[in-house]
Amino acid sequence: MKSILVTLALSLTASAFAQNLSLPDYKNYELTDIAAKGLKKEILFSKMNRDLMKVMASICSNRALVWAYDFKRFYNVDAGKIFLFYTKKSGDVGQKTWWYHVAPIVNEKGVIHVMDAGFPGDIRGPLAPKDWLKRFTSSTNCKEIKASETDLVERMFDGYTFPETTSYGKYDCYYKYTPAGYWTPSAVAKGLLGVDEEGKPIQYSREEFDTDEVFYACVEAATGPVGRALGGGKKRCEKYLNL
Repeated sequence: MKSILVTLALSLTASAFAQNLSLPDYKNYELTDIAAKGLKKEILFSKMNRDLMKVMASICSNRALVWAYDFKRFYNVDAGKIFLFYTKKSGDVGQKTWWYHVAPIVNEKGVIHVMDAGFPGDIRGPLAPKDWLKRFTSSTNCKEIKASETDLVERMFDGYTFPETTSYGKYDCYYKYTPAGYWTPSAVAKGLLGVDEEGKPIQYSREEFDTDEVFYACVEAATGPVGRALGGGKKRCEKYLNL
């Protein structure tokens, strides 16, 4: 009985000091404080599955969705994402042809950390957002996009790099924090604008995961074109995701 009471007391103490974070424009979604669960960002990073992923030959949004889903199902951690939108500037990681990049984020004691395990030769652990942005754009002069800045949000549909100079000033890159379930830039835009690519009204939210999207993201991230055609990726992902 004493042991049970001590465990309960420790649990309540951890919960009382949890520093969950709400994201701008997503007030009903909170990033779990992993420290309140006895977790550390470095340990979570080391356990991100890179054996399943073709990390150098898969799309970042697919890897990020599966990894964020893993944080939820294995650790009950509500993670998030950081979407980076390029101008003409690029950094020492990634490719100059990219118009966006995305990675999961976690909250530890009220501080956000980027968990980008897709570049094992360049990124070996969690990064502060400003350091992550600098690695990919060679700059920290980046603007966080707000839902009210609809002209910037609409650019997420286009698939092109953002302009350096807009009515908001001159920036080298742009970014947006989102809940973990948002898969692609167009999904983010639909959620913030409430319209689809053609401007038609739509009810769209990914504050919960769509498991069909997670499955298809897994198939792409785990296999090349030949493997997908042969169905190998589906079998691997059905087993991995228990779907």
